[in-house]
Amino acid sequence: MLQVAFDAASEAMVIIDAQRRIHWANQASASSLVEGVPIQVVNRDLGHLIRGLVPDESMQDPPPLMDPQVLLPSTSGQGRFVLELSDGRRTDHQLVVWKPVELVQASYLLVTWRDLGPEEQALMQQRQFMVHLSHELRTPLAILTGCLKRLSRFETLPERVMRSIRMSCEEVSRINRLLKTLTLATQLEIGSSLPGLVQAPLLPLLEQWHQKLPDDQRHRVQLEPGAELADCWVLVDVNALHLVLDNLLDIGDHDGPEGAGLTVAIDAAHQICRVMVKGRSTEGLDLEFPLVRQLVEAWNGELTCRWSGADDAPCLAVVFTVPRIAAPGMQAIEEADQINQV
Repeated sequence: MLQVAFDAASEAMVIIDAQRRIHWANQASASSLVEGVPIQVVNRDLGHLIRGLVPDESMQDPPPLMDPQVLLPSTSGQGRFVLELSDGRRTDHQLVVWKPVELVQASYLLVTWRDLGPEEQALMQQRQFMVHLSHELRTPLAILTGCLKRLSRFETLPERVMRSIRMSCEEVSRINRLLKTLTLATQLEIGSSLPGLVQAPLLPLLEQWHQKLPDDQRHRVQLEPGAELADCWVLVDVNALHLVLDNLLDIGDHDGPEGAGLTVAIDAAHQICRVMVKGRSTEGLDLEFPLVRQLVEAWNGELTCRWSGADDAPCLAVVFTVPRIAAPGMQAIEEADQINQV
């Protein structure tokens, strides 16, 4: 029955063990690997049939699917790769998906791959265009920024000239943020920036982000950790968390430390952490807010936005949640207590 189900699939499918030996294969995989039939693939080493996976720009390193010296991936994943086959052929970009399976009390890995559909190919071309556009524009923008900073050092310039230089610097910085946001949004749209969830204490993550801020931005952020924050562990993608904070800081006011503050509150009743970012400006909200929401939802969080404060000094409060987990030591204690109660 398994072989019938495999052969009915249009995408290539194989099941490998920890030694990367192929136990099951369908006709699509045999046609792709050896241009033959499944019996020519079964019991062969996957690494002897696929010499390598060449990732696109969305991944740094390919997964260890062919190396028997490395443990099989314990979690599901996917990526876009060019397959280098043993006979020297190279495929077009393929969507490769791997998923652990349990068969006869042993660990196996289901690996599938297929050609990219028309929409996926169009999105890849869109992403490549954004990468090239960003690269081509960053060099002249960096030169322009350097020239403006050198001009700003001349203290004898009239105030109206200095004001124009400062405005030009702000506009160049805004264009750089726009390029960064559009590039990241394109990556998220085609699924290349998949969340890598890790268990970590929240306070060091916030402090790490705060310390990496430039001097002219660090004073705009006020970390106000609650009493429970020292023992608060969360499940989050660290890079995504820092990107969310960066983008929300860009949305905030640029006038001084009172313009943007960061307040962290713990909601233990719902097993979440609430992070509030306050600012007075709505600049960049239409562009960056959907991106921030997409990043937060990637780690199973929620995002809300509301206005508060007096009419003459309104404050924009953006609140996002991070799933809270028990600290490693506390989790072991809780499990021991449950065993003792039994």
